[in-house]
Amino acid sequence: MVLFITLLSSVAIWVTWAFYRLYLHPLKAVPGPWLAALSTYYEMYYDLAKGGRLPWKLIELHKHYGPIVRIGPNEVHINDPDFVVRFFSSSNANRRDKHAPHQQQLGVPNATISTITSDLHQKRRAALAPFLSSPRVVSYQPTILGKIENIASRLDRCKTSGEVTELRQLFWYMATDIITEIAFPIGTNLLQNKELDSGYYNFQKTGQSKLLWFKHFPFLWTILKGMPPAWLLKMEPQAAVALRWERDNKALAHDILSGRYEGEKHTVIHHLLSSPLPPDEKGFDRIWEESTSLVGAGGETVANTLCTVIFHVLQNEDILHRLTEELRIAIPDPFQIPPTHTLASLPYLSAVVQEGLRKALGVVSRFIRTDPNQTITYGSYMLPPGTAISVSALLCNNDPNLFPVPQDYIPERWLDAEKYGSLNEKKRQVITLGGGPRRCLGEHLAYTEIYLVLAVLFRRFRLELYQTNERDIEPMYDSLLPLQWEGSQGLRVTIR
Repeated sequence: MVLFITLLSSVAIWVTWAFYRLYLHPLKAVPGPWLAALSTYYEMYYDLAKGGRLPWKLIELHKHYGPIVRIGPNEVHINDPDFVVRFFSSSNANRRDKHAPHQQQLGVPNATISTITSDLHQKRRAALAPFLSSPRVVSYQPTILGKIENIASRLDRCKTSGEVTELRQLFWYMATDIITEIAFPIGTNLLQNKELDSGYYNFQKTGQSKLLWFKHFPFLWTILKGMPPAWLLKMEPQAAVALRWERDNKALAHDILSGRYEGEKHTVIHHLLSSPLPPDEKGFDRIWEESTSLVGAGGETVANTLCTVIFHVLQNEDILHRLTEELRIAIPDPFQIPPTHTLASLPYLSAVVQEGLRKALGVVSRFIRTDPNQTITYGSYMLPPGTAISVSALLCNNDPNLFPVPQDYIPERWLDAEKYGSLNEKKRQVITLGGGPRRCLGEHLAYTEIYLVLAVLFRRFRLELYQTNERDIEPMYDSLLPLQWEGSQGLRVTIR
């Protein structure tokens, strides 16, 4: 009898809660699938059962329901570029909080990237930003070029041997080596071996593919972090490089915090310790999470953008010819690469990069913000304080009203304002690097890596695609960052 009453009570509570969400909730008038209004299981279904297809489902929902769709009990998704620019602007009036339920997804809840409240985020960001500022990145250019020259040497060997080269892993290792070299006592040095060890790459790709599970079940991070390294190695032998790097740098980070570090290198840990942040923001766990968040953000995003650009350039002979001619004139000696600001002034190279950023997406998951104090108005809909409001790069970057024939790679759309519309307006509405006060902190470093790699590769080498098609490049699944189809063998090229 007690069991029956308990069961009946549970059903009654669930029915009451469902009735409230469907008919009494402040978002009841916003159109959308009723299952999404009932429960976050709708999102979980497309994230986990469908393997990360929610962003593409959102395209269908907007076609059916219009520019605003209720996709969760307390979340609306808006597909309107003008709204995106206003809502994500950097003005003081538009300070938005991060969506709290997703704070734990990356496993660094105390890092700037995971900070919920706008005030605390602003303080943490202000402390970290100088380390990745444009002037500081200029000082890192010798390190960056050193890693790129490593790649160039590898391509020279492949040119001689005629072997096929896979570029995605190379670019991932390059970007990871760069950020760890400039930010940590010990770099990853993934490119130092003549024969690349794919273990680290495979381990990171596997981890990336599981990020949606950590979003819905954040306690998995607690389990994972609590495991002895020996257990992790037994479960995943390819984690050896990552675990060894973490162990060595953690030991040195403790030395830095205690004043025992004798190295001359100025790391991001030193930088944060000397920042104006209060003492409670300078504990070991927070500083370590802040530091390691740079590694997670710096590898795949740069690699994916480079692969996107190179694939589309090689696919189109006219684009390839125009780009290589511009580089030939601007760089008479292919072994004397000019600084990034000079490369960024080249019109066609810049257009190639901008179009690559548009196509690459950066983050394919939704950008979600809440305003804890103000009611947000969209058309006739009143979205009360605390409503989760989301937008997606997949939709914004492919809006046909802004970018005619969005599926095509057209660098000229960033050169011909008369034909394709305002260039500055389009740049604001491409949200590959996010927007507003939470825009990507590492964009100067990312741009520097991208411009220098493209200058070296297209000035020195003649690349040809090898058994690579759009499925190997275009995003197929959402795992925060875009994932390609499971059978992809990356961006493969031959060199001549």
